[in-house]
Amino acid sequence: MPGIMQSLSMAGLQLMTPASSPMGPFFGLPWQQEAIHDNIYTPRKYQIELLEAAMDHNTIVCLNSGSGKTFIAVLLTKELSYQIRGDFNSDAKRTVFLVNSAKQVDHQVSTIRTHSDLKVGEYSDIELAESWTKEKWNQEFVDRQVLVMTCHIFLKVLKNGILSLLKINLLVFDECHLAIQEHPYQEIMKICESSQTCPRILGLTASILNGKCDPFDLEEKIQKLERILKSNAETATDLVVLDRYASQPCEIVLDCGSFIDKSGLYQRLLSEVDDALHFLDDCNISSLSRERDSILISKQILSDCRAVLLVLGPWCADKVAGMMVRELQKYIKHEQELLHRKFLLFTDTILRKIHALCEEHFSPASLDLKFVTPKVIKLLEILRKYKPYERQQFESVEWYNNRNQDNYVSWSDSEEDDDEDEEIEEKEKTETCFPSPFTNILCGIIFVERRYTAVVLNRLIKEAGKQDPELAYISSNFITGHGIGKNQPRNKQMEVEFRKQEEVLRKFRAHETNLLIATSIVEEGVDIPKCNLVVRFDLPSEYRSYVQSKGRARAPISNYIMLSDSERIKDFEEDLKTYKAIEKILRNKCSKSLDSGETESDPVVDDDEILPPYVLRQDDGSPKVTINTAIGHINRYCARLPSDPFTHLAPKCKTRELNDGHFRSTLYLPINSPLRAPIVGPSMNCARLAERAVALICCQKLHEIGELDDHLMPVGKETVKYEEELDLHDEEETNVPGRPGSTKRRQCYPKAIPECLRNSYPKPGQPCYLYVIGMVLTTPLPDELNFRRRKLYSPEDTTRCFGILTAKPIPQIIQTMTHSLRSIGLDIGPRSFDDIFLINYWKHPS
Repeated sequence: MPGIMQSLSMAGLQLMTPASSPMGPFFGLPWQQEAIHDNIYTPRKYQIELLEAAMDHNTIVCLNSGSGKTFIAVLLTKELSYQIRGDFNSDAKRTVFLVNSAKQVDHQVSTIRTHSDLKVGEYSDIELAESWTKEKWNQEFVDRQVLVMTCHIFLKVLKNGILSLLKINLLVFDECHLAIQEHPYQEIMKICESSQTCPRILGLTASILNGKCDPFDLEEKIQKLERILKSNAETATDLVVLDRYASQPCEIVLDCGSFIDKSGLYQRLLSEVDDALHFLDDCNISSLSRERDSILISKQILSDCRAVLLVLGPWCADKVAGMMVRELQKYIKHEQELLHRKFLLFTDTILRKIHALCEEHFSPASLDLKFVTPKVIKLLEILRKYKPYERQQFESVEWYNNRNQDNYVSWSDSEEDDDEDEEIEEKEKTETCFPSPFTNILCGIIFVERRYTAVVLNRLIKEAGKQDPELAYISSNFITGHGIGKNQPRNKQMEVEFRKQEEVLRKFRAHETNLLIATSIVEEGVDIPKCNLVVRFDLPSEYRSYVQSKGRARAPISNYIMLSDSERIKDFEEDLKTYKAIEKILRNKCSKSLDSGETESDPVVDDDEILPPYVLRQDDGSPKVTINTAIGHINRYCARLPSDPFTHLAPKCKTRELNDGHFRSTLYLPINSPLRAPIVGPSMNCARLAERAVALICCQKLHEIGELDDHLMPVGKETVKYEEELDLHDEEETNVPGRPGSTKRRQCYPKAIPECLRNSYPKPGQPCYLYVIGMVLTTPLPDELNFRRRKLYSPEDTTRCFGILTAKPIPQIIQTMTHSLRSIGLDIGPRSFDDIFLINYWKHPS
């Protein structure tokens, strides 16, 4: 199997880590800034890619639960909202959002109302809907712009001719995979097929990959769904670890062997726990306790203890037994019913017996590796390979002493100003471990199945770090998902636990801890940094689990290691082949996906004969851009445009095939680039050459308008620093305090002032206009972006607000302006300036 290595011993396992990389030890560190791509355009967020696909053609969005499928539907609704604003009885249309059951209506309505100002109607009672007259329905269509209803109600509306498809601009199918079976979705699509005009269709599905699935069945299912919904299925890097813009992790399946315990302790402990569980199974007490199961807690505790014994060994079983005894004491103390109390005391006795048996063989005070499983031994050996560098290794090496500081990034080099240092407490400063190649090169996750496994494995790794100097660098913690992402009300204890878990994530994001032991909660939906080591302590049981955990290994040099027992490795090889086949199918469905073979087979040569390079001067050594280096220049330019942590600036390139079989690309730069007109490239014989050719033309235009300097480097916030390195200016001109982009190094960018705001100061005795800006906090600033640890205040909780007082009226904002403001994070409600809502975040004014 390509890309998969199986090894029976660690001696044959060669891990590529930053320490062993041929690129040098300062390449590929997990906290480094994004690399600038040279052969493809900088990737854009997958939500934007899917939104653009949905705007262009009928689309089926295949994303995981919690990955924002509904949000993409809301974005599309807003992009097309100009078609539904206005009078329904004249030109305005309506957007229809279909769900499978009545209970789903409320959730979708709430989401649309939260993220837009559109008027939403909800229809879930089919009996009530059938009793409405055509006039009543028509009034609903006049009053509402988005109609969220069950598919059964909509089918009745269509069949009775109450709403014509001509008056619908967008039809959203939630859980669209149901259309494969006998379902109202199928009948709705048949009506659409028979109509002369069909609205834009957007299908949303997460269940197409639930559980184990056969690759052939999956492909057939996707094709059938595309055929029924007259749409193209699209997924994104969220579901397919394509990450065509970065290197794939090295995948390794490691055979750890079987656990051989010569002392007999392992079998003795297993026998004790199994006998206790069999005893509980034989207790027929269901008739005695109707309210709750008397043995449920006991069974759960002993089952967890048994799982820890099997996976981690006797040493960890002893530790977990001690933890469980302490937890049991709380249950026993508050248990009033005698039968329940007796079973809890029985479980307590078994756990104490386990602890007593372990004490006969080893001291609980220190880690004894004879009593842990081979998986644990292999894990520790893997972690030793990520030991940080020693400075003396590089003190005599010329490239280290002459290194450019841009080669690595220290977390302490944040964009905080000196005048704000007092905001950070001294305690926080001393506890923070700023990463460098000499303190840490690891950013890793270990995935386990059970909560107790995560807790005890974390304890084992900490103990190993005390005894082994090569593991002392590890700062580990665990997260189990307890209380995270739950919709039920939290009690006080759950709230405390939730805050603890959030603090664990914050420290991991800030690289204060470098190893996280986690259950499946971190596989998807939780935002964490790029990792250079991901270990599956338990083999993935389905494709979704495999691809999500693998997707966490996104650092430039990363390893994805799956630990297996000898008896399971053969069966898992077949599962892995299936996962690879599924990934290949989904890769072909990835939005804007490229044929990886095409990219790899492109010759890296100077194609000057195809398109001459752009040369500044006709002499040797003159700066020039060739067709092969142009994309890198464009990406570098976009990366240095002024932006904040929320904005993802990237060029957009659209390539289309011409009638003669050639290709032509059009390049769009970010909105804050002075070069705003689309750049159209020449006709080329393949898509890749077309993309490179348009980039070369764009470089020439950027230089002509002064956006690239005479060294063909971007004139932006990094230019001063670059010129310092080349000694292009006198010392007094370059000796500017502060880092580029910080408030201590301010730079000027050209700004235009609209006519309505010129000479518009209010004057006494003359009419003036007051525009109030209403703001709502919808998405709090996440910890990983809140570098300064500032508290965020909800604007709804204060009577203060922002406003504009002007002598001139401000005209309505046209649609193109609305679209432009949305792209930088501003969402405009009604098309007048009176109701502007800032949806990114809002900070309390200082």
